Amino acid sequence: MTTKKKILVIDDEADIREIVRIYLEEEGCEVIEASNGQEGILKAQSEKPDLIVLDIMLPGINGFEVAKHLKDDPNTQDIPVIILSVLAQDSQYRQGILDYISKPFRQEELVATVRRIFSKVNGKSPKKTILVVDDDPDIVDIIAICLKDNNLNPEKAYNGQEALQKVKTNKVDLILLDINMPGMNGFEVIRHLKLDPATCDIPVVVLTGTYISDEDKRHGLTLGVAKYLTKPFSADDLVKEIKGSLHA
Repeated sequence: MTTKKKILVIDDEADIREIVRIYLEEEGCEVIEASNGQEGILKAQSEKPDLIVLDIMLPGINGFEVAKHLKDDPNTQDIPVIILSVLAQDSQYRQGILDYISKPFRQEELVATVRRIFSKVNGKSPKKTILVVDDDPDIVDIIAICLKDNNLNPEKAYNGQEALQKVKTNKVDLILLDINMPGMNGFEVIRHLKLDPATCDIPVVVLTGTYISDEDKRHGLTLGVAKYLTKPFSADDLVKEIKGSLHA
């Protein structure tokens, strides 16, 4: 890293903060610390760090709540976040949607993740708008965080009807669409999109938490589905599919 980067470490364990500080200062970074979520939010707002290293198991508001608060605030929403956690189920459930490092971690693992994030940030291009459509607000929020961390602009919808309204009022470059939604399901949304000349060319990546039969896949492809992505999926898989579909 050629320019000195400021990194905020939010962890209630002083030993962990000290380890992260040592590792990152060896990389030439300036490190600031917070011992709980509320302090972390305030320091993110006042210090404007280039990156946040965030523990999940914090007293009071947990790490995912902190991340959501930061990403909902225009002043902090573009700050990339690395999640730290000892909880295996967090890793499995959140599927690496945020950059994720499990405790205990090695110095080279942390440094490589930080370098990769700064490399992505330095290579930013104009943001594409991605509409995320899922009836699970937690999934929508987590995907939105991932998109922001990858220089993509998320729009949110929680059902099919809302999604169709969003594409009428926003320039959308790609849609991430859950299939199994109450009311209008994903396939019905796609049919409406393809019948409208204004939206028929928007690529759609289908998200599903259930098994999709070959017949349903063929049906989706005839409707214009660009890709299928089965939950759980990693941040890298998600971004890879989005970029591949945008450039197809």
